[in-house]
Amino acid sequence: MRILSLSNLYPPHAYGGYEWTCFDTMQRFVENGHDVSVLTSDATVEGAAGPDAHQVDRSLESWWDWRWQIPAQSAPREVLRRELRNLARLRRALHRSRPDVVSVWHMGGLSLSLLAEVERRRLPMVVVIEDDWLVYGPQRDPWRSVAAGAPLVRLAGRLAGVPPRAATLDSAHVVFASAHTRDRALAAGAWDLQHVRVEPLGVDTRVFPIVSPEDRSWSWRLLYVGRMEPQKGVDTLLRAFARLPEQAQLTVLGGGNEGFRAAMVDLAGSLGVSGRVRFGVAPRSELVSEYRACDVVVFPSEWAEPFGIVPLEAMACAVPVVATGTGGSGEFLEDGRNCLLFPAGDADGLVAALRRIAEDDALRRRLVANGADTAGRLTADRFSDRMLAVHAETMDLTGRA
Repeated sequence: MRILSLSNLYPPHAYGGYEWTCFDTMQRFVENGHDVSVLTSDATVEGAAGPDAHQVDRSLESWWDWRWQIPAQSAPREVLRRELRNLARLRRALHRSRPDVVSVWHMGGLSLSLLAEVERRRLPMVVVIEDDWLVYGPQRDPWRSVAAGAPLVRLAGRLAGVPPRAATLDSAHVVFASAHTRDRALAAGAWDLQHVRVEPLGVDTRVFPIVSPEDRSWSWRLLYVGRMEPQKGVDTLLRAFARLPEQAQLTVLGGGNEGFRAAMVDLAGSLGVSGRVRFGVAPRSELVSEYRACDVVVFPSEWAEPFGIVPLEAMACAVPVVATGTGGSGEFLEDGRNCLLFPAGDADGLVAALRRIAEDDALRRRLVANGADTAGRLTADRFSDRMLAVHAETMDLTGRA
């Protein structure tokens, strides 16, 4: 198959596990002999380095400022110009790669007219949904807002080649990372989805090989891995951490919202724990050692988490997990079996869970053993095999095989 993958961010210039899932899947497609091209945004992440593993065109312009997590403000005419530039880049990529299937992943911050262009050409399309962009995307798309409020600009766009109708995804095969994310998208009713399935994501065991459980002493070393965003619950984690024993240490690893990061550094200072909290960013290749060096991974997410790959990475590394189980993460996180759960935003509940896990060696061993079993069932190899089958099925149904 010839596959063109479309995504807003692509490793190594990426902030989280969802982008790496796309990368892992495309890399496995290449290893299976398929011709993969990627079209993504020109966003960069400080410190990210290394050549692209396969053909990657980083020329799309995003309407989102990824560093500060705010929309990039533009006048209506500039929105139109950006829309036309992005469409031109997509058309060049389609001409160059001549795909049998277009594989769409993350469209948050990108022009949704790109999807309308793929539909206009009647190209087979697989859409993998790992966050809620199907819900928020239509409301936040600047071109839709401009076209609705500026008729002359809308007319100019149509004359210049912007697709006249919005994408519907009625012929696309749409794969959701969790039933929760599927249900939210269907309830929003913004898309005419006809071919829907759920395929849970998986941990890349090449990067995070599953470690056999072992007896380990407890020394109050806590780890948070994830985006630095308000809905991730880092503030709750810091407030709970301030009530733990003095020997406790916390490492917070993740990029994202620079303003929120600064606020969390200030919060640690106001709580009197700055000397025991390390904020940083680690390349994916170093995360295994970070996981293995800690006693527990805290996943304190407070929003409707679409899935949550961090707990699986921790489980593969034989580290117990304390989490909220919000959204799709609750579909594989089982309280008392492979993790301990606490209510989102509840610092008291987090303190109680951490003290419980610290005091009960048998509980830690059980969580680690069952966590390894969970990670072994939910792997990137399994997920990529399923995605390959979906892409082939989509191509077959349109007579392109």
